[in-house]
Amino acid sequence: MVLGVVLSVVLFGQPVDESRPIVPAPNPLITEVLVAVPKDSAGDANGDGQRDATGDEFVELMNPHDRAIELGGFTISDRNAGGQGEVKFTFPKFTLEPGEIVVVFNGFNQRFSPEVGTKERAPKAKDERLGCWVFSMGNTNQYAAFSNKGDWVLLTDPDGRLVDIVYWGSFKAERPTGADLVSEQVEGRSRGSACRYLFGGPMVWHHHLDGKDMSPGRHPIRASMSADDGGR
Repeated sequence: MVLGVVLSVVLFGQPVDESRPIVPAPNPLITEVLVAVPKDSAGDANGDGQRDATGDEFVELMNPHDRAIELGGFTISDRNAGGQGEVKFTFPKFTLEPGEIVVVFNGFNQRFSPEVGTKERAPKAKDERLGCWVFSMGNTNQYAAFSNKGDWVLLTDPDGRLVDIVYWGSFKAERPTGADLVSEQVEGRSRGSACRYLFGGPMVWHHHLDGKDMSPGRHPIRASMSADDGGR
């Protein structure tokens, strides 16, 4: 906890109010994006026993509000809209209760339990290992993945309104803009995942918070305050 606070002050020069989400209800909040999958077994984010540089990538969302969110129709996408390397996932009918987390894995070359959600159906139960709801994009293209050098994750609502965009590095594509779009840049060289510092805090590289590269389904600062951080 102390590490995270110090980094917040040094890197961003202002206190963070965790009680005020930066997106209005009824929108979910992007809380973590695995951009650069760690090497070897450390990169096995979904815990299926094998690491895949594409398939283990994920986007984590949270409901930071005091009422449930119907996620059906919300879409996650990257800068390659309509292209060969496009990353895109639209939620089926699914309700995310206050405080709950959902992790969406890329899914390429990955093995998932029957309980995992897909673009057609919601998960049957929360993932026991991660302790949250889990979906798979069901990607079958090795090259449909985030670029470590520069990319974005864009969240749009069921009506096509732009909600939140997290971006890093450099790219030639024109970044989406909008009056109500929350736009967040992750500074520095990509490593592991980009993770949010609490509800209203900035997105930073995960290792700045707790020295680890990712924590799907669990916030690193909250985990560090627990007696059991689950090894993540």
